[in-house]
This record gives sequence, structure tokens and C-alpha cells, in this order.
Amino acid sequence: MKAQKFVAIPPGAIMPGSLPRFKIYIPTQNRGNILWAKDGNQVTPDQISRLADTGMREVFIDLEEAVLYEEYLESNLGAILSSESPSDDQKAAVFSRVSTNVVKGALETSFKSGKINTDTLERTERMIRNTLEFITESRSLQALAKMIGHDYQTYEHATKVLWFTMVFLNDNPDIIEQIQPGYDALDKEQRREILRQCGVSAMLHDIGKAYVTPEIINKSGALSEAEWGIMRCHPLYGLAMLLDTDLPVFVKKAVLEHHEDFQGGGYPMMIEGQKISVLARVLRIIDVFDAMTSRRPYKEPLAPLNAVKIMAGVPRDENNSEADPRDQGMRQCFDEQLLRKFIVLLGTARLGS
Repeated sequence: MKAQKFVAIPPGAIMPGSLPRFKIYIPTQNRGNILWAKDGNQVTPDQISRLADTGMREVFIDLEEAVLYEEYLESNLGAILSSESPSDDQKAAVFSRVSTNVVKGALETSFKSGKINTDTLERTERMIRNTLEFITESRSLQALAKMIGHDYQTYEHATKVLWFTMVFLNDNPDIIEQIQPGYDALDKEQRREILRQCGVSAMLHDIGKAYVTPEIINKSGALSEAEWGIMRCHPLYGLAMLLDTDLPVFVKKAVLEHHEDFQGGGYPMMIEGQKISVLARVLRIIDVFDAMTSRRPYKEPLAPLNAVKIMAGVPRDENNSEADPRDQGMRQCFDEQLLRKFIVLLGTARLGS
């Protein structure tokens, strides 16, 4: 008989009601993990409250039932994020887990079909709709701060770009007016729909990497010219996947243009300045910031303050001497006015250290 293997989950992800097809175990000092609730059990608010009172930081599920748990999380995401019992940190962990799975699923299905199918797009939009309330009303990036410095993986990267983009645009409605003229005249739900669509572009900005081999994406050394040629095509691949969808033009343009540089020299079309769509200019900033503050195979993460100094073109000194030489000369990449607004957001959230 093979030994049972467990996966840790946050207690805050358990919602009152019937557990669908998976069991939950709690750790004990002397008896290992013992069954707390089996599939089909009614879990009451009082049970969850008593569990929270113990200060337990994690409970467990059987590894073989992990897929069932992921489905449960996604279908209950809105309820989990709107519940008062989980902490913001627990909610952030659930949000990160679900959105990572959604991005992973989008990349895998898109690679097989060559486009974003309706089910994948609906799954993406539903995830963003469920999390937008939590992100915008929490008015804080402190939970996200705990994700800075993690390994750079396409799925996790997309999650952080989504989060930063949502908070940044929510705090700067004047930018959304530039993205979608007439935004200010729309009613509340119409404005939220525009913001959700901006979230779709943030979450799927790297969808074209489905056609770039993992060997190139995860390479620890410098890319060869041929490999760079393939990498530079991923915005075009992304646009091709989105062409047949009903997504707004500003979403498709942002995916296509998110590697264009404000002063020219970017890819894939080498356009510059105001010719680059506003949302693409926003994604350019956030995409680079997260890449620089993430752990990569060839470098340790930069502190947020040092990253924005390099992005703003502050001369290299003892405060940012850890910078990779490949990150120098980046000021030409960004719309300076948008970069200033992003730095203000980081300062407000106290993520600058």
C-alpha cells in the first residue's frame, strides 16, 4: 500500500457548504494528518471559525485530489475573496493560485488550437470579474508585496502584471479615458467592464509565448540571434490568437505592442511615442518592473527602489550597483509621464524599499 501524499492549502480557502469530491485533513502533533471533513460533508461557518481560532496556517488535501481542489477554488473564488474570514494574505494566495492556473490553461489550450477559444476567454474574464472587487476595494498592494522577488515564471508573472495593472488603472481613471475615449461618460458598470478588459490584456499579454519553446523562455544565458528572433515574434503570435475574439481593439493592440519602446527600437514593429497604444505603454512599464524584481535563472531580484531607479535612468551608483548591465539604458523604453505615475503608486503602497 503506497503512502498517502498531501498538499498544503490555506484554511481561508474553505467555504461553508458541501465539499465537492475532496477531503480535508488537519495536522496533529502525534497522529499526523487526520480527516477533518470528507467529500460531501456540510462544513459550517462555526467549524471554520473554530479552525481559524486555532491559528492553524495550513490544512491538507490528498495529492491525488489536488485537481478537484483547484476546480473548487476557481468556482468559489468570488465568495472566498468577498468573505470576511480569510485574511488579505490568504485571499492573495488564493487569487494567485487561481489566476496562475487560468494563465497556464490559456497557454496550453492556445498552443493546441492556435487561438483563444470561447471557454478559455470566458474563464479568464470570470476570474478577473471575481477578483476585481477585492483588488480595487482593498486599496493596498501590501499582499502583492509578498509576491515580489519570487521566481520569474510566465504564469506567476502574468498574475503580478494583472494585479499591478488593475490597481494602477483604478487609481488613475484619466489613463483609462485615454485608453477608451468616452470612459468618463459611461455608467459605473460600463466603466468596470472597460477595466476588466484592460485586465484581460494584462493577464494575456504574453499568451504568444505558447509558441516559444521552454528552452528559450527558461534559458539562463544570453539568447542567440536566432533565439531572439523567435522571442521577438511572441507579440505577433499573441495577436494572431486573439484576432477572432470579440475583445476590444485596445486589448489586441496592447498585446501586440507591449514590447515597443517609447523612443523607438522596440519590437515587433519598432513604432514609437504616441503611436504606441496607451495600454501597451502601461504594460511595458509593469512588465519590466516585475521582470526586474523577480528572481531569474541568471540573476537575483532587484529591490523595487533600485528597479525604478534604473527604469527612470538614474545614474548607477552604490545604491543600484547590483543592477545587471543588460538593464542599463532603459529610460528610452517608457512613457515618462506614465512611469512617474507608476512610481507614485509604488511610493503610496510603500513598496519602494
